[in-house]
Amino acid sequence: MLETLLTNLRRVAPDEAEVDILQPADPFLETAGEDLRRRIFITESIDGVVHCLRPEFTIPICLHHVANAGVNRSAKRYAYGGTVFRQARRGTSEFLQAGLEDLGNPDRVEADVACILDLDTSLSNTGVEDVQIALGDQKLFAVVVESLQLPPAIARRLVRSFGAPALVEAQIERLTDKSVKTNGAREAEELALAGDVVGLVEHVAGKMQAANLAAQTGRSPQAIAERMIDKMQESQFQLDAKSADLLRRYLAMEIPMVRAPEALKGFADETGLTFGLAGKEFFRRAAAMEAAGLDLSRITYKASLGRNLEYYTGILIEASIGGVVVAGGGRYDRLCGLLGSRDAIPAVGFSISVDRLGEAK
Repeated sequence: MLETLLTNLRRVAPDEAEVDILQPADPFLETAGEDLRRRIFITESIDGVVHCLRPEFTIPICLHHVANAGVNRSAKRYAYGGTVFRQARRGTSEFLQAGLEDLGNPDRVEADVACILDLDTSLSNTGVEDVQIALGDQKLFAVVVESLQLPPAIARRLVRSFGAPALVEAQIERLTDKSVKTNGAREAEELALAGDVVGLVEHVAGKMQAANLAAQTGRSPQAIAERMIDKMQESQFQLDAKSADLLRRYLAMEIPMVRAPEALKGFADETGLTFGLAGKEFFRRAAAMEAAGLDLSRITYKASLGRNLEYYTGILIEASIGGVVVAGGGRYDRLCGLLGSRDAIPAVGFSISVDRLGEAK
């Protein structure tokens, strides 16, 4: 089945990138999500260089593209296939994977639609039936969060939690909790709650002096006081019921793609929310998908769909057969920059679990 997938993928993604089984560990440790970092097989060479067994193909292919960007800056489409290695609680730790990475195409909508079409075609060409595709959108969720005008740290935590519905709901619950949260240091807390920077700086300086701590051994009393005030204000922030309801209603959206643009416009009109450029991109992508011949009745817009990798930035893609997820991917425009590119490199792609696909057939 791997060869069948690769044959189909190489027709639409002819560019090549050599991805060795042994990879430098740092790019994965620094850019991948916590879930993947915990599952990597790490090894250290005699000279102290830390490597890992290849846990996925996306990061190595991006490294290859960035390294060769000075030679040829044109868009590239890479097909790949082979074994990846990830620690598992039970069962095998080796998995067959095939996929495609589209790097450098400035027309994001065109690249997104081509990626969805190539995934659908590749799966269909293996003989499987009833493939269901779900789409999410990181940008749209970020717009919804931004509209609530939350403290920056809280907004960042919500956006980072996207794709983990239980975690997002736990944060909403905590933000709507009306109980007063204290840590016991009453005088400092009262000063921080009041936003009394001068009084808090004097209090912190007195505590440091009493403990014989010189300011130069750590942060200054001013810096400590300012951070305490920020943390206290964040801890006391309460999300009003209307905002919590807006978040929950948006995340509950799960509708056929053919009706998604209308539903999204209705949600915006009802809530007064403006989706802006992210919304325009969503509507243009939906129209382009239909024009490309994709069956929108088999594609679902699922607002809560995300991936637990930290480099995703836009559309999220998931394909399933009989309830079993066999492929996933999306847009990750930040990744090449995180890996050292001085130029912004648009990127989108997907990976297929060959093992799961075989089981689902």
